[in-house]
Amino acid sequence: MAFPSQLLISMGVKIAIVILTIVTLILLDPSYVTAYISINYEIVIIYLVSALTLLYCIVSVLMSFLLAKRGEDTPLTNCAFSEIIFATAGIMGWLIIIGIGGTISQRTIIETGERFGWIGAMAGLNVGCFLIIAAIFAANVVSEKIIQRQNRFNKYDRGVYVQ
Repeated sequence: MAFPSQLLISMGVKIAIVILTIVTLILLDPSYVTAYISINYEIVIIYLVSALTLLYCIVSVLMSFLLAKRGEDTPLTNCAFSEIIFATAGIMGWLIIIGIGGTISQRTIIETGERFGWIGAMAGLNVGCFLIIAAIFAANVVSEKIIQRQNRFNKYDRGVYVQ
């Protein structure tokens, strides 16, 4: 079973995202958080974005395995567009969590603030991972649909073969 390189790299990055998301959820211990901060929309947003991230990464890795069964020559255009859209959504969600982590760490006591500072740092790493996924698949779309198409149509110039 030959994996296209884009799928293989993105699967590795998604495994890193899953690990970073689990670390974020561990840092967001409910008994610790509720002792200092009432459960409000900020905590719910962190849980919601984390759950959607885990769902996306797990389903996407499974879909990558199914696409890899087709072989190396499988066109990945539709897959690339969906990965770009979901990676952009992940970037937006984790950027919100960076803001939440920063504001809570500034307005609370030292111990809680330190935890939320680390949550913001983990969210920043997740944003970087989602940027990598978006860049990989955007480069795939550019190379498959723009560069290869230009090479295909520039072989002939007014009926004369050009090299």
